[in-house]
Amino acid sequence: MTPCVGVCKMDPESGWCFGCGRTEYEIDQWQAFDDATKTSLEERLPERVKSLIERRRSERGGRRTRSRSSP
Repeated sequence: MTPCVGVCKMDPESGWCFGCGRTEYEIDQWQAFDDATKTSLEERLPERVKSLIERRRSERGGRRTRSRSSP
């Protein structure tokens, strides 16, 4: 099992995936990692994703959701 959530888009600044927080190397090597390495990474991934989301919000002026056009 992997932490992939199907949102496979990499942040060019950090190199982390916006969905799972892993780097391309971590994604490619996931199946080869031992359980201790996977656990260590899994503990850090939520904070990575959170920091990506917060940075993008601040870059977009603090908007939390997409704007919807009025009918």
